[in-house]
Amino acid sequence: MSLPKYVFTDTDEFGDMAVIDDGKHRILSFGAGDEQSVQLRDQPEVLKHAYTQAMLLSLLFCQPKRVLILGLGAGSLYCALHHQVPGVRIHAVELRQKVIDIAIRYFRLPSSKKLTLSCSDALVYLQQPVVKKVDLILTDLYDAYGMMQTQISDEYVLLCSKQLKADGWLVFNCWGNSDDHPELFDKLAKSFADVRSCESGDGNLVIFAGKQKDTKAHSQLKTLAAKLGTSLGFDLQRFMTKLQ
Repeated sequence: MSLPKYVFTDTDEFGDMAVIDDGKHRILSFGAGDEQSVQLRDQPEVLKHAYTQAMLLSLLFCQPKRVLILGLGAGSLYCALHHQVPGVRIHAVELRQKVIDIAIRYFRLPSSKKLTLSCSDALVYLQQPVVKKVDLILTDLYDAYGMMQTQISDEYVLLCSKQLKADGWLVFNCWGNSDDHPELFDKLAKSFADVRSCESGDGNLVIFAGKQKDTKAHSQLKTLAAKLGTSLGFDLQRFMTKLQ
């Protein structure tokens, strides 16, 4: 592995951004010491951050045909889902146009008629009339200072719920642990029949909220996680003991 080098830097009204390359990985950074996204150059579809890996536990609960990603970053989840779920339609919403441009130019974002992007504030996007409901929403709104509070607001949770089909799932990447977000769990309990969480081991808490209760036994989920992890290219089973 070579020494990391900056291959691109820029600034917009929201702050700095940089693309760093160490020969094996591409890294999107929004500040000193920050890794917003990490991508294997040879396998862009294989997720590297533990929290993004944990977010795909959602595929144990649903087989999505339509996915909404709120917060693109370098497009790690976008790439992984496109590779893993044949024919899936994915729409990603990203606040910063320059981040979209970086993802396309430096992170090998796949291109297809079934893959679409828009530059918008996530809350503003959700406030528009629902055109097509989706099976899965992945929300990951962060800046250089941490998690954006928008994604745990009452309005945001309600609007996400309205975007989902009757059996859809909403997945949050939050900072901290379960004890840090009692109000969010209370909000989710009002609109969702199945709420679970997983501390991913990297300081993040991933929360899964299903419109309908998933009735698979834990042993069934473990078996599915082993199979899915093989396909995804990383160990998904290690998160099963943390899933509550």
